[in-house]
Amino acid sequence: MNSVPSLLRKARNFGDKMLWGGRVVGARAAARGAMRIGYLYVRRPSRSEIRLRSGQILEFAFPSQVPRALLAFGDFIDPEFALLRKIYHPGWIVADVGAAIGQFAIFAATLPAAKVHAFEPSSANVAALSRNILRNGVSDRVEVHRLAFSNAESEAYFETTASTWLSGISETGTELVSVRKLTDDFQRRGLDHVSILKINVAGFEPQVIEGADVFLAKGGADILILLLGLASLPWYAKLATYGYRFFYFHPIENVLYEVTAFDADSVLAHRPWPARNIIAIHQAAVEPILGTRFPVRGI
Repeated sequence: MNSVPSLLRKARNFGDKMLWGGRVVGARAAARGAMRIGYLYVRRPSRSEIRLRSGQILEFAFPSQVPRALLAFGDFIDPEFALLRKIYHPGWIVADVGAAIGQFAIFAATLPAAKVHAFEPSSANVAALSRNILRNGVSDRVEVHRLAFSNAESEAYFETTASTWLSGISETGTELVSVRKLTDDFQRRGLDHVSILKINVAGFEPQVIEGADVFLAKGGADILILLLGLASLPWYAKLATYGYRFFYFHPIENVLYEVTAFDADSVLAHRPWPARNIIAIHQAAVEPILGTRFPVRGI
């Protein structure tokens, strides 16, 4: 059961997201999004889709795969999307760990990146992901791998929950999936270096990062996009010793806010907006990728 402080934090975070999203897309678009969500919950179709203002189309099962932020605001509003639009290179290789129904993978492919590797263990998500890849005409650039990453290689049971973005490895799961260490899997695939590594795996990020430790220690990814979580804070500190610098990007100010201490207060309490992800850029890539386009400020 959620405690009162936890519920208050969630309510505040939801309110902050709504205010931020409305600021990004405008009050009218946000109002249309609220009506769109309400319409779905009244009709309750088994499947639906949304056409984003940036052009992508995403199918999803209702209610298990509902991309609420996309429905609410009609496009990608998280700041990392705005940053990547400004700095992308068509030769990029992208790895999307926890691809779900393809929001990030399809965004990356339509930048356009040269190649996107989408990793997703849930069969329900993989089915939607595959359809969305076809719908958006990026089959030549997105390769889907049905497997999970962790800190050891094995086979494990995966539980697809009613809200599929909260699914994960579980003893009560019914789907048997391959579990690999990212370092070893990337070596098998010949992925010695990727431009972007995004990791969003419903709270299992520390285990995935641990399994990627050797790859990241050599600066194997230029840019990391990591789902925020208290359990990941020690790994942020370790990645910093490998040469990764941590940032939040403010797309309206066009400023990078740098995080240099990795306690909860420093990382979570002073975000310039309700960011869900933190961005890390390897020191060797900062100048080639960012140049001098973005002022850097401390938090």
